Amino acid sequence: MSALTVVELAGVVYSAGTVFDGLTTNLPVTENFLRSGSNDGIASRADLALLEDLRDAAQFILDHSGGSVDAAFVCSLNAALSRSAAVHPGQLRTPGQQIGVSTRYGRHEAAACTDTDLQTLIRSADDALELFVALAAAQPFEDGNKRTALFAANAALLAGGTGQLLIIPVDLADQFNDLLARAYIHGEHAGVKDLLRHHGLVPLP
Repeated sequence: MSALTVVELAGVVYSAGTVFDGLTTNLPVTENFLRSGSNDGIASRADLALLEDLRDAAQFILDHSGGSVDAAFVCSLNAALSRSAAVHPGQLRTPGQQIGVSTRYGRHEAAACTDTDLQTLIRSADDALELFVALAAAQPFEDGNKRTALFAANAALLAGGTGQLLIIPVDLADQFNDLLARAYIHGEHAGVKDLLRHHGLVPLP
């Protein structure tokens, strides 16, 4: 576990950036950036800032490897990966911040949660897939919720010694987004978890 580097998490970084935030690089460019810091093939400042945040999040979960995934960890993780976009990275959003997600099934606005709510949500997740879906749906932060959920799920997989990583299947992005929207609006977690179980869980490099 300790021998892992951020390059081994390139699939996580690339899929998170591409599916959630419109990253325009490809996987080889992402791998090269993680390996060497090279900007070759990175077309915009926005892509570079996103990749830097995702790289730092990947390093954060590797540094934490073996530690517990709790509310404090998830807040620190969000701070690492949303620092270039969020006004208050790592801070739980307040009830007054009407932050939500527009989906094909309607707008999803989860209630703001406290540290206790977040801790309860994390403890209630029976596996990494449920942790991802529950955290993404809860929208606890003002920015980077799906990225935070994905990296938290990977932290749980690494801590559990599963020998697996969770990526978002880029080639099934439309289907994934549809099923995640159904989880948000209708509480149907099984569909997106089944997709991720069969197409998102990959062996460690």
